[in-house]
Amino acid sequence: MFELDKKSFEIVHEAVKQIPFNMLMARSVIQGHVDGRIFVDSCENPKTFYIVHSYCMTYLCGYSENTEFNNSLINYFEGKLFSRTKDEWLQAYSREWDDFFLQLIEKGLVSRHDRVNFKFAAENFYEKYKQVEKTRYEITSVPVDKLFDIPGSVVPKVCWTSPEQYAKMAEAFTIIIDGKLASTAFCSALHDNKFEIGIETLEEFQGKGFAYLVCAKMIEYCLANGLEPIWSCRLGNTGSLNLAKKLGFVEILRMPYYHIPL
Repeated sequence: MFELDKKSFEIVHEAVKQIPFNMLMARSVIQGHVDGRIFVDSCENPKTFYIVHSYCMTYLCGYSENTEFNNSLINYFEGKLFSRTKDEWLQAYSREWDDFFLQLIEKGLVSRHDRVNFKFAAENFYEKYKQVEKTRYEITSVPVDKLFDIPGSVVPKVCWTSPEQYAKMAEAFTIIIDGKLASTAFCSALHDNKFEIGIETLEEFQGKGFAYLVCAKMIEYCLANGLEPIWSCRLGNTGSLNLAKKLGFVEILRMPYYHIPL
């Protein structure tokens, strides 16, 4: 298993674009929107590759029967090869990787969860949005100088290299209460016309419907700019799951989602 130089990341881009589920964050690594790493079985003609996003969302793709690569990957998971600093959450394509991970689950090296991919249905969104009472709180764009100060785990600073880069690509919307960015919707990845929505709400403001309002504003922004809203989340994240459905998203795919602890 070899680590690609960042200048060579494009070598796996076409293969990634052909994968039939949400790979937008993997593409962000490849195109330099965010810091990350790519490991391959060959630096010249890779058939198997492992993409690590700075948020530690990871993607294992390609040929699943390369014993040398697979053994190296296990050593990486165990901290014996290269370096890891965080837990990782892994998606694999294709399902031919299932047997490989079954062995690792039995060894206690990883645990299996599920990740849900959604497709946006505009008719569902508008039907539900009409029923929502207008909020007394103003929904505003996030100033660039505050964009990377948003606290939390799923925030712009783990998805983009700089506030200035983000500002060139997309908007972010927030509700400000007592000087705090109470709930913020932003873009976690943008490629072609596909716009993945991220959301972070401060704990003290959760359960008040603010996430729905700022995400609805973000969806309006997407539709006005010819962008397709994209949503994915872990099945166990009931808050995100329910919010997606409330916003008009329809579940289209569930797939294994492996947790590799540090």
